[in-house]
Amino acid sequence: MEELKMPPSEYFKRQCYVSVEPDELPARYMIDAFGSDQIVFSTDYPHGDSKYPGAVDAFFELPFSDEDKRKILWDNCARFYSVTEAPKTATAGETVQAERRIS
Repeated sequence: MEELKMPPSEYFKRQCYVSVEPDELPARYMIDAFGSDQIVFSTDYPHGDSKYPGAVDAFFELPFSDEDKRKILWDNCARFYSVTEAPKTATAGETVQAERRIS
């Protein structure tokens, strides 16, 4: 294909994401071939074969490095959705005040 300026793998790295479920050990082949920068996590909830609510615990059991796990669970999703900072968590007092306003 003469019109391609880069190898197909480079287009994939630039433009694609792959989701993995918590028990998908074959994801290690994706990591070996392309790295973990394009992988995001999925629980497959509410399908019957979902590992939910133990999905994250099951994912932590996979033999991936801590860095790969962090990227797959958080960093890559944040980059995909353009999240640049963590949202502010309400304090207990703010939550109570909000509940009072609602009721």
